[in-house]
Amino acid sequence: MKKKIGKIVFAIVILAFLLIQVYPIIWLFMASVKPTIELSTTPFALPKVVTFENFIKVFSDGKIGIYMWNSLKVTGISLILIIFLSSTVGYALSKFRIRGKKQIYKFFTFGIMVPVQITLIPLFIFYSKMGILNTSFSLFLPQVGFALPLAVMMFVSFYDFVPDELVEAAIVDGCNPGVTFIKIVFPLARNTIITIASMYSILIWNDFIFANTFISDSNAKTVAMGLKDYVGAFGNVDWGLTFAAIVISILPPLIIYFALNKWVTAGMTMGATKG
Repeated sequence: MKKKIGKIVFAIVILAFLLIQVYPIIWLFMASVKPTIELSTTPFALPKVVTFENFIKVFSDGKIGIYMWNSLKVTGISLILIIFLSSTVGYALSKFRIRGKKQIYKFFTFGIMVPVQITLIPLFIFYSKMGILNTSFSLFLPQVGFALPLAVMMFVSFYDFVPDELVEAAIVDGCNPGVTFIKIVFPLARNTIITIASMYSILIWNDFIFANTFISDSNAKTVAMGLKDYVGAFGNVDWGLTFAAIVISILPPLIIYFALNKWVTAGMTMGATKG
């Protein structure tokens, strides 16, 4: 009897937690298909009239496409650099005999403790002098820099569980270190790669702090920053357009998450540590 009660309580807690997590997303989608007048009068009720006018207006102004392209460009370039640099550095730290290897690894781990906020003013001054404000370069450079510490740690943890005999056998067969890494070791790290890519793709896509600091040109804005455009004069907000734009902006992260959820879970539980 006690076990049944315990299972029922556990199921209720899980359902309540699921409802808390899912309800805001469901409400957001419902709000995006409501007329603005209905949204202002009955915001939490089911839509009496379903309309896609908000989405049509969002796409008709042409800005959301530019913002999404900028976010896609910054996210894509950042992920390529993060995975390339962290995988190669992690492989070198794990498998090569390098003087000061432990100190280099500690240097990367120290980077996790550096708050993003304290770098904004120095980076802004540096970018201003270099003339790279309002460019994609000013966004993906700090994204890569702050992502490398954790990514390197994850790759080092994985490579440590790859047997040295596997690498040595490849070298005996005539493979140089580069070929060994590309053809043998790197493919084994699939779960780690997908975990890092999915995690940072969502973080970079939703980034606001760097974009708000380094970007002022509307043609260089990302999605997260572009949503501010729907705030009008004196703080007036067209909530219908705003919610429609938010729905459009969160679709790519949702698709990535649900598509890669299986591999992300595997990477977090074992792929990031032992493969």
